[in-house]
Amino acid sequence: MLNVFGQPRALAQLQRSLHAKRLASTWIFAGPPGTGKFTLATQLAKTKLCDRPEHKTNASLGNDKIPLLPDSFEITLPCNTCDSCRAIDNKGGGSHPDLHIITKELIRMHDATGKSKGTTLSIDVIRGEITGDPSESKESKIGKRSFRGRGKFFLIDEADLMQNQAQNALLKTLEEPPPDTYLILITASPSELLSTIRSRSQIVLFNELPDEIISPRLMSSATPLHNDEAALISRLARGSLGRALRWADDIRLIDEKNAKAAERKSKTAATADPASDEDGGGADSDSTDTNKFTPGGILAWTHNLSGCLDELTAGRAAASDLAALISQYAAEHAALALQRDRLTSVDRAKRDGICLLMSIAAEWFADRLRQTLGTPHPTPLPSTTGALDPLLVPKLITSARSAEAQIDLNVNDKILLAATTTQWEQLLKRE
Repeated sequence: MLNVFGQPRALAQLQRSLHAKRLASTWIFAGPPGTGKFTLATQLAKTKLCDRPEHKTNASLGNDKIPLLPDSFEITLPCNTCDSCRAIDNKGGGSHPDLHIITKELIRMHDATGKSKGTTLSIDVIRGEITGDPSESKESKIGKRSFRGRGKFFLIDEADLMQNQAQNALLKTLEEPPPDTYLILITASPSELLSTIRSRSQIVLFNELPDEIISPRLMSSATPLHNDEAALISRLARGSLGRALRWADDIRLIDEKNAKAAERKSKTAATADPASDEDGGGADSDSTDTNKFTPGGILAWTHNLSGCLDELTAGRAAASDLAALISQYAAEHAALALQRDRLTSVDRAKRDGICLLMSIAAEWFADRLRQTLGTPHPTPLPSTTGALDPLLVPKLITSARSAEAQIDLNVNDKILLAATTTQWEQLLKRE
C-alpha cells in the first residue's frame, strides 16, 4: 500500500481500519483524476486478500513511514509473494477470482444494441458484474462465497458514470452487504453519486499531488523527460500524476505514429509511377502532412499556444488564428484519447481538449499578472510578452475559465472559440 504517493491522509485512514479489524463494507475513494485512487483501492484489496499479510511498525518503514500515524503503529502490508498477491499483480488483478474490477470497458459487453458510446455505466453492467438479475439468468457475483475464503472486492472505476437506475440497483446490496464483501466506488465527482449511496459509505478523500512528487516520476517514467519538460507538465497537470504520465506517454505515441506515417509516405513515393508525376498525380502531390500529430504533444501545444498569444498581444495575429490553433490541438487531443480507449466519445474528448487549452491560456494570462506583481511562477509558461495591465488580466482569465465552463454545457465549440478569442483580441487592443 505504500506505493501510493502523496496521500498520507488516505493511507492513515485505511491503516487504522485494518488495524482495528473494522473494514467498512462500502467505500468511496474521491478526489481529482490521477491521484492514486484506483491504485490504493487495488492495494487495499491485495492487502486484505493476502494469504500471509505482514505487520511492521510505522517507524521501521523509513522513508515510506506514514507521517499521520505514531511510530509504534502497526502497519499491515501484503507479502507480495503468495498466490493471491501474484494473481492481483498479474494483469492488474484480472486473474484473481475474488477481485472484480468494473470499468467502462465492460459497457459494450453488456450493451445488447452494440451502439454504446461508453459514456455511462448502465444497470445492465451492474447486474451483469455485481448484483445479478434472475429474470435474465444472471447470477449475483456479490452474493457468492469467496473463492479463496478471504473475502471479495468489487472496484467500480469512474463510479460517477453510473446511471441513477444502476446506482439504485446497488442500494439493496449496500443495505444488506454479504459478509466479507467490500465495494469501492472510485470517483472524481462524488456529488454525482446518489445521496443514499454516499450516506452508506465510508469516504476517503484524495488530494492533488505537489509538483515535487510528479516531476521526479516523469523524469524516471517509460518516456523520461528533461527537468524543464517535467516541471512544465507537472504544472499543467494540476496535481494529477496519472494525467502527467498519460501526457508523457502521448509524446512517445506521437513519435511512433508519425514515424510510421513517414515510413508509409516514403514507401508510397518509392513505388509511385514516375509518369504520373508529370500529370501532377504522384506521391508529392499529396497535401496530407506526414505528421498527423504535432511532435512533442502537450509540450508543443503549450509552446505554440503561448507563442500565438504573444503574437495576438502584439497585434501580429488575429483571433481566428488562435481559434484555429486551439481547434487543431483539441482534435489531436481527441485522436490520442481514441488511441488509448476505443470507447471514447470523440466529441467529448475534443471538448476536453478545448478545456485543457483554455486552462493553459488562463495560466499564460496569470503569468502576466504574476510578472506585474513581481512574483513569477517557478515554472513560467514560455512567453516574450512582459507584464500586462493588472486590471485587464482578471478579465482575460475569467473569459478563459468561462469558456471552460460553457464547453461542458454542449455549446457549439466553433462559435465558442470564435467568441472567446475575439473577446481576448478586443481586450488586448485596449492594452
